Amino acid sequence: MSDGEDNVGPQAVDRARGVEPSRATARPVFMPETFTGVGREWSDWSEQFDLAADVNNWDEPLKLKFMSLLLSGRARDIYSGLSGDAKGNYALLKAAMARCFEPCDSSDWSRATFTARRRMHNETAREFGNALRRLAIKAYPTADSCTRDMLARDQFLTHFATGDFRISLRRAKPDTLEDAIDLASELELLRNMEQTHLMPDSKVRGVVVEHKPKSDEQMQMMLGMVEELRQEVKSLRVTVSNMQQSMANPTPTQFSREPGREPRNSGSQGSADRVRGAGGGCWECGCTRHIKRDCPYLQGNYRGQAP
Repeated sequence: MSDGEDNVGPQAVDRARGVEPSRATARPVFMPETFTGVGREWSDWSEQFDLAADVNNWDEPLKLKFMSLLLSGRARDIYSGLSGDAKGNYALLKAAMARCFEPCDSSDWSRATFTARRRMHNETAREFGNALRRLAIKAYPTADSCTRDMLARDQFLTHFATGDFRISLRRAKPDTLEDAIDLASELELLRNMEQTHLMPDSKVRGVVVEHKPKSDEQMQMMLGMVEELRQEVKSLRVTVSNMQQSMANPTPTQFSREPGREPRNSGSQGSADRVRGAGGGCWECGCTRHIKRDCPYLQGNYRGQAP
């Protein structure tokens, strides 16, 4: 190759861009996803990062740079609080991040983490099953693969779903964790398709027909009770007002009579006899507006006022 061809090669282009040829960074073949510290274990992500670093031929400085760029959220906050020595050494950085996200690396801690693992929000069946498989390996390192798979399968069937969905999974009796993951993925896909194909008007009818009449009926019942209470209060107010007026302005004919006593408004015996002798009045109570056979005292109709 001539000198003119060398001048237009990749190294010349790098020099023209102001980049040293020996320090030029090749385009990554595979870029790991960002790690936030939520929804994924640090050990799983760091393992994937190491595989990507090997594929991309990253040396230690590039590993430090790309790892710092791929941390966000809670993981970024933890990284910012690390010392300068940890940020400048890849092995120290991995160890420091592991202590923050996985404080205990013992078998007891791993078994507790495996037992407490639940399906997270928006986590697919495949993601949940793979997470249980990794935790089972760390929790039971001395057990054989069949035992770990059986434990992970039981944990998957117990905590993947609830109700009829879990009953359907158990009724199918999958032999391995992989069979349980495939079955759960298929059932979940079918359920989502059924919910998607529901007619919108059927959902609206369900709300209108089932819930709204019940609320209207309760509202009408409450309004009726309020109206009855209002009428009763109004009647009580009228009764109290009438009683107050009658006590403030008593009529001359109001009197009370007890058995064995003379009427209070009968006057003297002579005047009563003159009234009765004139052809009118009651011989029982002395009132001049009725006769003895119509006397309310004899008929039991006395209410505290003169008839």
